Amino acid sequence: MECEVCGAEEASMISLIEGARLNVCYKCAGLGKVVYQPQQRAREQGSAHIAKPQFEIVEEYDARIQNALRNMKIGVGVLAERINEKESFVERVASGHAKPDEKLARKLEKELGIKLLEETSEGTNAPTATKSAGITLGDILEIDKKKKK
Repeated sequence: MECEVCGAEEASMISLIEGARLNVCYKCAGLGKVVYQPQQRAREQGSAHIAKPQFEIVEEYDARIQNALRNMKIGVGVLAERINEKESFVERVASGHAKPDEKLARKLEKELGIKLLEETSEGTNAPTATKSAGITLGDILEIDKKKKK
Protein backbone atom coordinates (compact mmCIF):
# COMPACT_ATOMS: atom_id res chain seq x y z
CA MET A 1 0.00 0.00 0.00
CA GLU A 2 1.23 3.48 -0.75
CA CYS A 3 1.61 6.29 1.79
CA GLU A 4 -1.04 8.93 1.08
CA VAL A 5 1.18 11.72 2.41
CA CYS A 6 4.65 11.19 0.95
CA GLY A 7 4.05 8.41 -1.60
CA ALA A 8 6.37 5.86 0.01
CA GLU A 9 5.84 2.23 -1.02
CA GLU A 10 5.06 0.75 2.39
CA ALA A 11 2.17 2.40 4.27
CA SER A 12 1.35 0.05 7.11
CA MET A 13 -0.31 2.47 9.54
CA ILE A 14 -3.55 4.40 9.59
CA SER A 15 -3.29 7.88 11.07
CA LEU A 16 -5.88 10.57 11.74
CA ILE A 17 -4.44 13.75 10.18
CA GLU A 18 -6.61 16.89 10.34
CA GLY A 19 -9.80 14.81 10.58
CA ALA A 20 -8.98 12.43 7.72
CA ARG A 21 -7.98 8.78 8.11
CA LEU A 22 -4.97 8.21 5.88
CA ASN A 23 -2.77 5.22 5.09
CA VAL A 24 0.69 6.44 6.07
CA CYS A 25 4.24 5.17 6.42
CA TYR A 26 6.17 5.07 9.68
CA LYS A 27 7.77 8.48 9.01
CA CYS A 28 4.45 10.26 8.30
CA ALA A 29 2.55 8.64 11.18
CA GLY A 30 3.84 11.35 13.54
CA LEU A 31 1.96 14.04 11.61
CA GLY A 32 -1.30 12.99 13.25
CA LYS A 33 -2.79 10.55 15.75
CA VAL A 34 -2.04 6.89 14.99
CA VAL A 35 -5.35 5.00 14.80
CA TYR A 36 -4.05 1.59 13.68
CA GLN A 37 -0.59 0.12 13.97
CA PRO A 38 0.08 -3.52 13.04
CA GLN A 39 1.72 -5.87 15.55
CA GLN A 40 5.46 -6.23 15.32
CA ARG A 41 6.45 -8.89 12.82
CA ALA A 42 8.95 -10.52 15.17
CA ARG A 43 6.17 -11.53 17.55
CA GLU A 44 4.01 -12.92 14.75
CA GLN A 45 6.85 -14.97 13.30
CA GLY A 46 7.83 -16.33 16.71
CA SER A 47 4.34 -17.47 17.55
CA ALA A 48 3.81 -19.06 14.15
CA HIS A 49 6.43 -21.72 14.88
CA ILE A 50 4.76 -22.85 18.10
CA ALA A 51 2.17 -25.49 17.26
CA LYS A 52 -0.84 -25.74 19.53
CA PRO A 53 -1.81 -29.26 20.48
CA GLN A 54 -4.93 -30.52 18.72
CA PHE A 55 -7.65 -32.18 20.77
CA GLU A 56 -10.40 -34.56 19.77
CA ILE A 57 -13.60 -35.56 21.59
CA VAL A 58 -13.52 -39.19 22.75
CA GLU A 59 -15.93 -41.63 21.10
CA GLU A 60 -17.97 -42.53 24.21
CA TYR A 61 -18.36 -38.96 25.52
CA ASP A 62 -22.11 -39.38 26.11
CA ALA A 63 -21.67 -42.45 28.34
CA ARG A 64 -18.95 -40.70 30.35
CA ILE A 65 -21.20 -37.67 30.91
CA GLN A 66 -24.17 -39.81 31.92
CA ASN A 67 -22.05 -41.88 34.34
CA ALA A 68 -20.63 -38.74 35.93
CA LEU A 69 -24.13 -37.26 36.31
CA ARG A 70 -25.32 -40.49 37.97
CA ASN A 71 -22.31 -40.61 40.30
CA MET A 72 -22.74 -36.95 41.31
CA LYS A 73 -26.52 -37.45 41.60
CA ILE A 74 -27.34 -34.28 39.70
CA GLY A 75 -29.56 -33.65 36.71
CA VAL A 76 -28.79 -32.18 33.34
CA GLY A 77 -30.56 -28.95 34.33
CA VAL A 78 -28.26 -28.44 37.32
CA LEU A 79 -25.19 -29.18 35.20
CA ALA A 80 -26.33 -26.75 32.51
CA GLU A 81 -26.79 -24.04 35.13
CA ARG A 82 -23.35 -24.69 36.64
CA ILE A 83 -21.53 -24.44 33.29
CA ASN A 84 -23.75 -21.61 32.03
CA GLU A 85 -25.08 -23.41 28.94
CA LYS A 86 -28.60 -24.08 27.66
CA GLU A 87 -30.21 -27.10 29.27
CA SER A 88 -31.58 -28.39 25.97
CA PHE A 89 -28.14 -28.40 24.36
CA VAL A 90 -26.45 -30.05 27.33
CA GLU A 91 -29.20 -32.68 27.27
CA ARG A 92 -28.56 -33.35 23.57
CA VAL A 93 -24.82 -33.65 24.25
CA ALA A 94 -25.39 -35.99 27.21
CA SER A 95 -27.64 -38.21 25.10
CA GLY A 96 -25.13 -38.34 22.23
CA HIS A 97 -27.28 -36.45 19.70
CA ALA A 98 -24.88 -33.49 19.57
CA LYS A 99 -21.10 -33.41 19.80
CA PRO A 100 -19.63 -30.76 22.12
CA ASP A 101 -17.03 -28.33 20.85
CA GLU A 102 -13.69 -28.05 22.62
CA LYS A 103 -14.81 -25.16 24.84
CA LEU A 104 -17.91 -26.99 26.10
CA ALA A 105 -15.94 -30.22 26.54
CA ARG A 106 -13.45 -28.38 28.76
CA LYS A 107 -16.31 -26.98 30.85
CA LEU A 108 -17.81 -30.44 31.22
CA GLU A 109 -14.43 -31.95 32.12
CA LYS A 110 -13.87 -29.36 34.82
CA GLU A 111 -17.36 -29.59 36.32
CA LEU A 112 -17.80 -33.36 36.17
CA GLY A 113 -14.18 -34.38 36.80
CA ILE A 114 -14.02 -36.58 33.69
CA LYS A 115 -11.85 -36.69 30.58
CA LEU A 116 -13.58 -35.93 27.28
CA LEU A 117 -10.68 -34.61 25.20
CA GLU A 118 -7.69 -36.56 23.98
CA GLU A 119 -4.68 -35.08 22.26
CA THR A 120 -4.29 -36.15 18.66
CA SER A 121 -0.88 -37.08 17.35
CA GLU A 122 0.83 -34.95 14.71
CA GLY A 123 0.38 -37.57 12.00
CA THR A 124 -3.39 -37.79 12.33
CA ASN A 125 -4.13 -34.08 11.85
CA ALA A 126 -4.69 -34.59 8.13
CA PRO A 127 -8.35 -34.91 7.21
CA THR A 128 -9.37 -38.41 6.26
CA ALA A 129 -11.69 -39.15 3.40
CA THR A 130 -14.94 -40.78 4.37
CA LYS A 131 -17.18 -42.66 2.01
CA SER A 132 -20.62 -41.09 1.79
CA ALA A 133 -23.76 -43.14 1.34
CA GLY A 134 -24.56 -41.57 -2.05
CA ILE A 135 -22.77 -41.64 -5.37
CA THR A 136 -20.61 -38.63 -6.18
CA LEU A 137 -19.54 -37.23 -9.53
CA GLY A 138 -16.07 -38.67 -8.93
CA ASP A 139 -17.62 -42.13 -8.51
CA ILE A 140 -19.45 -41.78 -11.82
CA LEU A 141 -16.22 -40.77 -13.58
CA GLU A 142 -14.40 -43.78 -12.14
CA ILE A 143 -17.19 -46.09 -13.30
CA ASP A 144 -17.08 -44.59 -16.80
CA LYS A 145 -13.27 -45.04 -16.96
CA LYS A 146 -13.60 -48.70 -15.97
CA LYS A 147 -16.29 -49.31 -18.61
CA LYS A 148 -14.12 -47.77 -21.36
CA LYS A 149 -11.17 -50.06 -20.56
